[in-house]
Amino acid sequence: TIVKIGEGTFGEAYKGNGNVFKVVPMDGSFKVNGETQKTSTEIYSEVLLSNTLNWLRKKSSPYHCTSFVETKATRICKGRYDKNLVRAWKKWDTQHNSENDQPLAFPEEQLYVVFVLADGGTDLESFELLNYEEVKSLLLQVVLSLAVAEQAYGFEHRDLHWGNIVLSRDQHEQLDFRLENRHFLVNTHGLSVALIDFTLSRIDTGKQVVFCDLSDPSWFEGPKGDVQADTYRRMKDITGGQWEGRQVFPKNNSVWIHYVAEIIRKKKSFKSSAKDKRALSAFSKRCLSYESATAIVDDEIFQKMWRKEVTLNTPGN
Repeated sequence: TIVKIGEGTFGEAYKGNGNVFKVVPMDGSFKVNGETQKTSTEIYSEVLLSNTLNWLRKKSSPYHCTSFVETKATRICKGRYDKNLVRAWKKWDTQHNSENDQPLAFPEEQLYVVFVLADGGTDLESFELLNYEEVKSLLLQVVLSLAVAEQAYGFEHRDLHWGNIVLSRDQHEQLDFRLENRHFLVNTHGLSVALIDFTLSRIDTGKQVVFCDLSDPSWFEGPKGDVQADTYRRMKDITGGQWEGRQVFPKNNSVWIHYVAEIIRKKKSFKSSAKDKRALSAFSKRCLSYESATAIVDDEIFQKMWRKEVTLNTPGN
């Protein structure tokens, strides 16, 4: 059974056979929800970025984590939507009143890129957090993941809203992270976090800098006081509007970690004490003073959360 699980301006997400399929129209003249379709050049950038993050899954890498959703395959398709996808789209539309164009509206010669992704679970907006320990586990996994990619590839997610963090409960009691010469075994409290959707992200593969130009003023016109809109504006202030080039702005990761803490604090219900709530609020504020996700790793909120930390020997030591 295939079900639609989400949609964005440029594409849609479906789930089936244990995988998630992100379907994005490309290189056509037909408008996608009123917007120009992504070009193959833009799609290539996202493919390159996703495949680069896949390298962090290798345990032999000096930088290691498994918290960026795994891209299993990428395929180019042409033609009409499969009838099972159309059926899933119509069911979603009935339940959620889709804002996207009906897929049968696309011409028969339409090209699509399909990202085949691991199923990371349920997005943070819909996921039910049980207690403060789960909240701290979520935050630490987000921080360490961004720190690893930040150090390895100058990575900035640039769009880590609560729809782009997915969670699941499994039997993994610990997760493994390698950051520079530090090796962390982290208590998960049964929660696994995956970061998804790198459409707006920035990465330096060593051969090429991949980024999305966010110079369109509409990104920064959201209401003041809205934590997501404020985060886009903070990014603009940090970068000075310079989205391209080899200069990395790791503070962009810090402001998105602030966003995650704020959205949890303001929008999610979970078992916690007054002391816990004060600690979360203080952490959220401190995030804005940090210059990178790497710096946040050692924040006081994460004390005693390591199952084990090993300092790895480096050449010359």
